[in-house]
Amino acid sequence: MKAFDEGVEELQKLLETSVQIWLMGAGVSVGSNIPLMYPLTARVSALVKPPFDQLLAAIRKELPAEAHIEHVLSHLGDLVAIASRNKSGQVVLDGATYDLAALESLHAEVIRLIAETVRYGFCPSNGTDPELSGKIDAPIVSIEPHVAFMDALFSGRANLESRSRVVFATTNYDTLIEDALALCKRGAFDGFSSGGIGFWKGHGADYLDRLPPKTHQVIKLHGSVDWLRADGGLVVRARYGTAYLSKLENTLIYPQATKYVETQKDPFAELFRAFRGLLTSNESHTLCIVGYSFGDEHINLEIEQAMRREGSKTNIIAFAREVTAAAGTQLPAKLQSWLSDTFSSRIYVASDKALYAAGKRLTPTAAGDLAWWRFDGLAKFLRTGVAA
Repeated sequence: MKAFDEGVEELQKLLETSVQIWLMGAGVSVGSNIPLMYPLTARVSALVKPPFDQLLAAIRKELPAEAHIEHVLSHLGDLVAIASRNKSGQVVLDGATYDLAALESLHAEVIRLIAETVRYGFCPSNGTDPELSGKIDAPIVSIEPHVAFMDALFSGRANLESRSRVVFATTNYDTLIEDALALCKRGAFDGFSSGGIGFWKGHGADYLDRLPPKTHQVIKLHGSVDWLRADGGLVVRARYGTAYLSKLENTLIYPQATKYVETQKDPFAELFRAFRGLLTSNESHTLCIVGYSFGDEHINLEIEQAMRREGSKTNIIAFAREVTAAAGTQLPAKLQSWLSDTFSSRIYVASDKALYAAGKRLTPTAAGDLAWWRFDGLAKFLRTGVAA
């Protein structure tokens, strides 16, 4: 128990680092009634109607069984590019021929359905409780878990906030981080100009150096349900429910079909540059990872390259659930790999079973799972220092 308690104290010291980057995945929003990637994939697939359902089925047949909706969009984008170059303007899938118009229409439909599902919420049936589906006039998305997290995070930094920097990077399309910051009387800079409708400015130093006090950078690596492409290709952050900027198929969700990715209009390359810049900072900083499944190799590679860089100042705290294995449970494969890498001394993993630190697995003497790997449990840990 003593070793575990000492490890927790070391972890808490890292959480007091003046520069923190919080990488948040889909797991932080599931408690707010926004589905994880595979339930989202099933939901969107079920909502696609004829004549596009056969095309979607043909695309999914070409992909591995574990492919989710972002993989479908990537593949669909490739097919759009191929059809655009073909003399015939067509592709053949599962013995059927589809033209460019059909591919683009399916792409627009999938984007629209993702945007609707994330905006208004969806909970699949768990075998006991029935399926719940939010609608524009009856959304089911909850903000409370994110507000509780922000309250806990910043209450512990009350005397440090003016001299520290806390950045949020997320793969999620929802707006819960920005909304929770506002409800906690803090600003969010997401790369757009201020106002109900903002235009894309980017994450350049000229903007970041002039941020008002208590305003935090938010890097939405995969886009957002309130980012839309307006006429002329202008990328804007838009209000919901307007007669203009209301085509949800124009929602900017990564990845987009190849024809839409134009350097001067596409923010995704800049978003990853901003994330990379944080990880390669010469100032000591802590990357805190929560709700992330380590399934995005692009993001994993950015982290690994930063950790291996000579003179790297990045430390990692990953909050994760162990997975079932032959001999009990074990960490996800990516975390196991990192803990055996040359930079393992700069990694802490807070799992539901133990704390991994300095190459050791430290377990508490008390029985029962640790709650800090969950988003609500993490908020409690930040507030009270109790991991269980």
